[in-house]
Amino acid sequence: TAANDLQALNDVSRIQLDDGSTVQNPLPLPPYLGADNTRRVGDSISNLAGVLGYSFGVYEVHPTAEVNFVGGNERPFGPPDVGGSLVTVAGFNVLNYFTTLDGSGSICGPNGDQGCRGADSAEEFERQKAKLVAAITTLDADIVGLIELENAADNTPIADLVDGLNGAAGAGMYDYIATDAIGLDAIRQGIIYKPSAVAPVGDFEILDNTVDPDFNDDLNRPVLAQTFQEITSGERITVAVNHLKSKGSPCDAAGDPDTGDGQGNCNLTRTDAAQALVDWLGTDPTGSGDSDFLIIGDLNAYAMEDPVMVIEAGGYVDLIKNFVGTGFADGAYSYSFFGQAGYLDHALSSPDLLPQVSGTVSWHINADEPSGLDYNSYNQPDLFNPDEFRSSDHDAIVVGVFLDDDEDGVWDG
Repeated sequence: TAANDLQALNDVSRIQLDDGSTVQNPLPLPPYLGADNTRRVGDSISNLAGVLGYSFGVYEVHPTAEVNFVGGNERPFGPPDVGGSLVTVAGFNVLNYFTTLDGSGSICGPNGDQGCRGADSAEEFERQKAKLVAAITTLDADIVGLIELENAADNTPIADLVDGLNGAAGAGMYDYIATDAIGLDAIRQGIIYKPSAVAPVGDFEILDNTVDPDFNDDLNRPVLAQTFQEITSGERITVAVNHLKSKGSPCDAAGDPDTGDGQGNCNLTRTDAAQALVDWLGTDPTGSGDSDFLIIGDLNAYAMEDPVMVIEAGGYVDLIKNFVGTGFADGAYSYSFFGQAGYLDHALSSPDLLPQVSGTVSWHINADEPSGLDYNSYNQPDLFNPDEFRSSDHDAIVVGVFLDDDEDGVWDG
């Protein structure tokens, strides 16, 4: 009830600042941008004067004097700090990284019968790739779970991204887990890693409905899990990368409509998948022989929603809540929708892993930035930069594991 009351208040508290133009993507650029041609969520306005209007269901102010912005949320430059650790693990939604161009027809997916996504042209693809390469190399994590990769029949998309990373960071800096297609959706998860820091142990494993019928892989993307061993200490961690069904598309045919409780479409589908995930990891599916498990990825559920509650009830710890806090002021968010911030992207640790976690960060390079800074070519030309900012619509979640407080490269365990 409290959450729904807050939502109702948000809905009647939203006011839009207009620029006085009816042109989409106008040139010259509107006078509202600050340093680096951006304006981030959390900035504010002082002494606004203007005419209040109402259009397309939104109240908006047309200013009659100069607009004075106050910066309240500086960009994070450089890699995120998660404390002294031997290994950093990240989850990163790469916003439909397809090497097959959108508009190519129904030729995508593992069976070549689905529509494609992502870049519309070769130019857009190169821009998308440049921004992701900048983001991931700056992130500098040892293991990265990728969400929204093209689910091609082979490994072409992830191999292409790794080639770009190695071209920027140095030959052999990154490698990937070769899975080929996973499930039947147009997108899947993937894992890249630094061979200098960690080595895969055994084969990857997949959670789908053949493993647990409560995991509906017609809707959720199958979970990808891989165990890694840290090179110097021999310590092991199993990383499970997730992408559960979105809130936006209906699950009415599966008997799981939006019930109006604020959790959107498909909440039962996500909740069942979350329970199946906890049960599956409890069997040590990769045969790691180690109880250090990390759940990462896009659960399409916010921190207080049923799927996350189920995982926590299974003994897992919400690392964002534990290390970052709650709410926008603490930085506990990874996604912004109509000015409302929360985290759909998660990192949850098994109980045995928790004492070995040095820190967790939501790296705010994307959610706070205007969408006009992304790779799309219809944006104003002066706004594009081949940097990490707005490389996706989700922030990366980064976790440090295996304590090394003095950062001497020796495990403190």
